[in-house]
Amino acid sequence: MSIVFALLIMTGSDFAQATSTDSRIAQTGPSHTTSQTTKEWKQKELPFDYAAMKEDVVIQLNDAPQLRSPRRAVVGPAPQAYTLFFKEAVNPGTVEAAIRKNAQEETKKVDLGFVEPIFTFHWVHDRQLQLLATLPDTLAKDRSWTEYVINVAGAKTVKGTVFDDTNNFSSVVFAPSQIWRVSVDGKVKEKMTDFAVRTPMEFIDPEERYVLLERFTEYCECDARFPMLYSIYDTQTKELTAYPVELTDNYSGAGDFMADRRGFFFAHPPKGTEVPKSDFATRIKVDGYVHGASFSHDRKHVLMAVGKTEQKKDLDLVVYDLATAKERRLPGVIKGWVPTDEMNGQVQPVSFIDDGRYATFEMRTEEESFEELRQRYDWQSGKVISWNPPVPKEAWSGYIQSTDGAYQMYWNAGVFKGDVKLKEMKPEAVWIPGTHHLVYIDWEKAEQGAESVSSLFLFDADRKQQSVLVKGLPTSVSILGASNDGKWLYVTTPELLAP
Repeated sequence: MSIVFALLIMTGSDFAQATSTDSRIAQTGPSHTTSQTTKEWKQKELPFDYAAMKEDVVIQLNDAPQLRSPRRAVVGPAPQAYTLFFKEAVNPGTVEAAIRKNAQEETKKVDLGFVEPIFTFHWVHDRQLQLLATLPDTLAKDRSWTEYVINVAGAKTVKGTVFDDTNNFSSVVFAPSQIWRVSVDGKVKEKMTDFAVRTPMEFIDPEERYVLLERFTEYCECDARFPMLYSIYDTQTKELTAYPVELTDNYSGAGDFMADRRGFFFAHPPKGTEVPKSDFATRIKVDGYVHGASFSHDRKHVLMAVGKTEQKKDLDLVVYDLATAKERRLPGVIKGWVPTDEMNGQVQPVSFIDDGRYATFEMRTEEESFEELRQRYDWQSGKVISWNPPVPKEAWSGYIQSTDGAYQMYWNAGVFKGDVKLKEMKPEAVWIPGTHHLVYIDWEKAEQGAESVSSLFLFDADRKQQSVLVKGLPTSVSILGASNDGKWLYVTTPELLAP
């Protein structure tokens, strides 16, 4: 059900009279309460190369300046600041009227979830507008998201040129997911983060301290892949560090790259690109193209599949010592063809899953086949040997295992002890460190008319017994990991968890 709000019309002359502490600040929009902070909102002029402009207007999201119109992007529910840069001097009154009118027109589209925000305008000068968009106090409770548009179509420049509808900024609002820690007895639930925008996230280190966040630069209900914005969050210091380069926990690319022992890689940045300084980062240079790189279990080494850029089979295994910068190369021992994505056919990085005893990896038996050729590197002997997990050869053999390696849960086979199957696979699961306990999320059957909920279950692999840890969680809950001391589980959800 769409939400339509009354539009408060303000003409150019009204704009001239609208004042707060600054005569160039005006608040317009639906008749909702506005916080004192919003009323006093001001921004300093942002530097911009107007002479290089090709578009008549550029709309920029201030907390992520890389996100510029035309665009449809995810934002958080808090007030969002934007800057509008104009190629020519504009008539401020017509710009404000156009922004309000176009936002209201979107709300008339039935069942699409558009709202008209409260707009606060601050004109730096006639070519730069600072705009704050604040959501109405009351939104539809049956929607998990909403949307609004910033569009100057219909506005005029000082010379009388009318703006068209080709360069707007659509903001899709989702409540951000937060990380919670839940005690293994289910009695304590504590929110650990206060992220401003929803992003995919994952812990990248064994201590479950550092989180890799990936923000979408474009939003669509599709399978298209768009560039991401990357940052690292430290759960101990509460610091969020943005990186201007792509971050990954499984690198592929040129043989000159950076390994950060917190758990991620990135290509060595080009001249002029500055990345945050880190005592954990080491530059790696190897001869050849890296078809896949992963950290060893102890973070002291990097395991790499290396060959020529266009090479697709029988790669070298390189074991790189981060402390000494020395490498051990085993030519051609990674047998088979590089893996490809089953959905789009794109080549995938070779990945290594290391438990300190063996580093397992898989290739393909043929270039066009999905049948896996499974191998592992034996740290003790220094050799690559075959590996035969209880997973169909055409299925991905990825797994997680208990700390001592006694039990595995294969994502495409289930829970096993050796070759003996104990339980079906669960899509979201973690092993509690130092135990044989597998924790996973599953839906509970809801009574008629009631909302579905999730619960945290524990499977004791030794006893082959299942129990419920926490009942009645939102269905939006996902599991991230477990603490090394075995006392806490980490989950994410955009909703509040009941005490």
